[in-house]
Amino acid sequence: MRNAPFLGEREDFDPAAFALHPVELDTWGGWIFVRLSRGDSNNGISANRRTERSLHDQLGPIPERLRRYPLAELRAARRIVYDVAANWKVILENYNECYHCAGVHPELCKIVPAFKKDFGLGLDWDEGVPQAEGTFTFTFTGTTDRAPFPGLSDEEKERHKGELAYPNLMISLSADHVASFMLLPRSPDRTQIVVDWLFHPTEIEKPSFDPSDAVEFWDLVNRQDWVICEATQGGMTSRVFDAGYYAPMEDMSLDIRRYVAESLGEE
Repeated sequence: MRNAPFLGEREDFDPAAFALHPVELDTWGGWIFVRLSRGDSNNGISANRRTERSLHDQLGPIPERLRRYPLAELRAARRIVYDVAANWKVILENYNECYHCAGVHPELCKIVPAFKKDFGLGLDWDEGVPQAEGTFTFTFTGTTDRAPFPGLSDEEKERHKGELAYPNLMISLSADHVASFMLLPRSPDRTQIVVDWLFHPTEIEKPSFDPSDAVEFWDLVNRQDWVICEATQGGMTSRVFDAGYYAPMEDMSLDIRRYVAESLGEE
């Protein structure tokens, strides 16, 4: 054990009483999940309902919905770190709806027309959102020379899926690659977002492998999102701001509010 000099001079000194706080670790899909919660009986802080949950409970139906994607086998081929002047909850809300897509993402809506139909009303994220005919991935053409992941269903080979694993992991899945977004809150009005583009090792090993088509497309879409998230954050700094209003179709964006409320032990 490492400690400072002379700490053991007192007979009643117990090194165990000054040990580092334990950290819980678990894995899924190649990601390492860390729980830093101090919700245990040793320090007098009671665990809330969220911190008592296992990773399995926290992820809920996500692993089953993505069971055919070889997530644990994928490798990162490119990373971009964004510094966004917005609260992390604003960014999650933005990811959780497509009400804004028709006006903000013309390139994205060209590949996935359903995103602009009725302002994204009725999208089936569980089964995936169909892409435009002749397209199957997130690039400017909607195509690529990379093969789809082995084991996908016929529907998954031509649909886009997205998942939000609270509190800070967003996963967007195409037939040939996955974009992983990790949100790191830095202050009430600033969030660092680490985006990794994940590909199958057999594709990465090919001499012709080039992830730029997916990275450049996503980078444009990401920056479009960050602009409106920062604008929303700016609006919330108004002295007259109290709360926003959600249309019934935006119910999914309330998920983050429910998550935070339950984490704080509130109804």
